Amino acid sequence: MFKLIDKLKTVTFFKLATIYLRYLIGFAFVFASIVKIKGERFTTLPTDTSVGYFFEAMYQSGFYWQFLGWSQFIAGVLMMTQRFATIGAIIFFPIILNITLITHSVNFGSGTPTVTTLMLLGTAYLLLWDYRKWIILFQQDHHIKLDLTQTSQDKFMTHPAWAITGIIFTIVTILPNFISLQTHPALPVIWVGLLLLTGIVAFVYMLIQVKKLKS
Repeated sequence: MFKLIDKLKTVTFFKLATIYLRYLIGFAFVFASIVKIKGERFTTLPTDTSVGYFFEAMYQSGFYWQFLGWSQFIAGVLMMTQRFATIGAIIFFPIILNITLITHSVNFGSGTPTVTTLMLLGTAYLLLWDYRKWIILFQQDHHIKLDLTQTSQDKFMTHPAWAITGIIFTIVTILPNFISLQTHPALPVIWVGLLLLTGIVAFVYMLIQVKKLKS
């Protein structure tokens, strides 16, 4: 399996897929974390429903509710920086595993469990992509032989443009908490447009850089 991953790392398509998967999952967690950090309810569903009762119980837990929010926020931001994406994925995995189990255990319908399962699989993929950074933890001390100096730097994956894009994504994601999108009907469209524009500009710019980086 690891040999297959190493081969995939040489393909630009999979590099881009990995980078933008980090952005997507990171965005989802940062966006969902803000309401918890602010100490607000996540949903207005009545407590006579299983989902509403669950979220109300979590909300009433007090600082634990905010702790969950900060955990999601930190993991999401780390994912979007690209530079610290491995740490973000390691933090993210047990959280999304827990969320996935909850959505399957409580009656969340069919859509939410599907989304959380896909996010769990996506995070597992990201961890496998960076296996060289954590596989050493599962090897016995006398079997450890790791020399990363022999591995050439991937200038495409580590390009500063990706980190800058991640910072912009983070800022735009939390922007609605400072500027209410309900004050004008065009603001939600502008907000979504900024997110899409950021991703497209980074994508086009880095495709142009591919030939330069290979030379």
